[in-house]
Amino acid sequence: MTTLGRQGQGASVAGPASGGGNEVRTGELARGSLRTIDAIAISVSVLSPAMAMDLNTGGVAATAGGSTPLSFLLGGIGCLALGFVVIGFTRRMAAAGYAYTYLSRSLGKRFGFLGGWMYAFGFAAFVPMTMAGVGYLAATLLTLHGSYWWFVFFLIGMVLLLVLSLIRVHVTTKVQLVVGITTILLFTVIDFIITGKGGAHGQSLGAFTFSHTVTGGFHGVFYGIILGVTSYIGFETAADFGEETANPRRSVPIAVTAAVLFAIVFYVFTTYAASIGFGVTALQHNPSGWVTGTFAKVTDVFAGSAAAKLVEIAAMFSAFIVCVACATAGSRTLFAMGREGTLPSWFGRTHHSFKTPINATATIAVIATVVAAIVGFGFGTPNLGGDAFTVYYLLATIGTLAVVLVYIGLCIGGVGFFYRTSQRFNPLIHGLIPLVGAVIFGAALYGSIWPLPVSPIDTAIYITAAWLVIGVVVLLWIGRTRPERIERIGSILGEEGGELVEALDER
Repeated sequence: MTTLGRQGQGASVAGPASGGGNEVRTGELARGSLRTIDAIAISVSVLSPAMAMDLNTGGVAATAGGSTPLSFLLGGIGCLALGFVVIGFTRRMAAAGYAYTYLSRSLGKRFGFLGGWMYAFGFAAFVPMTMAGVGYLAATLLTLHGSYWWFVFFLIGMVLLLVLSLIRVHVTTKVQLVVGITTILLFTVIDFIITGKGGAHGQSLGAFTFSHTVTGGFHGVFYGIILGVTSYIGFETAADFGEETANPRRSVPIAVTAAVLFAIVFYVFTTYAASIGFGVTALQHNPSGWVTGTFAKVTDVFAGSAAAKLVEIAAMFSAFIVCVACATAGSRTLFAMGREGTLPSWFGRTHHSFKTPINATATIAVIATVVAAIVGFGFGTPNLGGDAFTVYYLLATIGTLAVVLVYIGLCIGGVGFFYRTSQRFNPLIHGLIPLVGAVIFGAALYGSIWPLPVSPIDTAIYITAAWLVIGVVVLLWIGRTRPERIERIGSILGEEGGELVEALDER
């Protein structure tokens, strides 16, 4: 194994971490069990294209109105810039910790801990969010109207999630790939039908301007980006499986690039089709038709009720698959932190046969179920569409705020990291592109917290901030009582360095 560029990061560590005379004994992941196509399936499935377009778009339209496609386009540009940063990291190292490891190698070990702390928290929040979507869609499709039915299907889904999350990861990715391809094809056909018929009032490039928002140009679009970014989150998830992927420094960049480019094209096309379907000008003045409905609603108008039902079925399966993917991605970060001793080593245990992080996965599943019950039955409000949608939108906002903070850190950290590790640092490629991502995510963050969103969504800001503060306290405690564990942060890699570093620098 070679060292990195100017800095020389040292040899990577593939075994259990140790330090200060205290060994942290953990399990091992199933190394090399995933191929490039599996890595692509992971990243695309976490995007959950069908669920995102059926359920997320209404929340964006509430403020972005007829300019909803612009919110998704700008969010996509930010994610494309982030994708470049992630590729730069993955070509230099492969690690189960992803953001936890990358931030520790760029901004420092303490920032790495906080990055992993927030990233795992964000993806853990997406688990009850997406499973609430499964429960709502299942109850709707079966015309079960009781206020508790969504939670019954939530519980059934969580049992299935545990089964899929704990079996060998390459089996799970095959299921994800089949569901992803099927649902994407369905939505693409409907997009062509709507645009081919010209929507409600014809084609309109106004959907890509700031002039058709509900709450003011800049704020409407950038507040919309926060839920728009929710739809993109996960395109980089293949990086979490770097240690389980064969030739990760080739396969992971391919997966990340394919996922983000696909997402931009698919999301912008689908939101444009929906915008002209509802009417761009009409959405500016009254977005309630989209906010209280789903993509299935406009599908019913232009493609018929049978197609609308298929959209809801596709969204339900897509929501379930992304729930599994979020649980597996979040569990890898907990596993990496437990393996290095910055969280209890219990999280670093793997199943003896399947080599999956069983303790971390089970923890996420249990917490997700408890949170969904508390939020749904304790804070559910008709203003957000009922119990299930209260869980959906509140947890979506919490998770996105947490992950966007990590994205900003990765973009900023990437600039310094590339400078230290690149033989030919290019200010435009290695400097400006990451900063563009940081600016877009920063604007989305600002637009999501000011002015304050409606209740109970506004509590997401305080919950996310509180979790960050708790993370700082935990970090200070570890630094004071177990300083050797700070030194282990980001130390364990699957592999590091290599000729692909120079291949990246030559581009």
